[in-house]
Amino acid sequence: MKGRPGKPGAGAPAWVGRWWKVALLVVLVTLGLPLAHALFGEVVALLGGAVLFGFLLGRWTAGL
Repeated sequence: MKGRPGKPGAGAPAWVGRWWKVALLVVLVTLGLPLAHALFGEVVALLGGAVLFGFLLGRWTAGL
């Protein structure tokens, strides 16, 4: 599903909508991977991170 086009001059610039997702992913990896490693071990942390990244990438690129 495509997003609605923004109104000219209203709200944040168009690039903000794309890059906040990248910033969110970086923050989640920075905090989540060491936490998952400490709680569950290296293999589970890496596999869980790969599955989560695949899911998020698929959701974010759906409809392109």
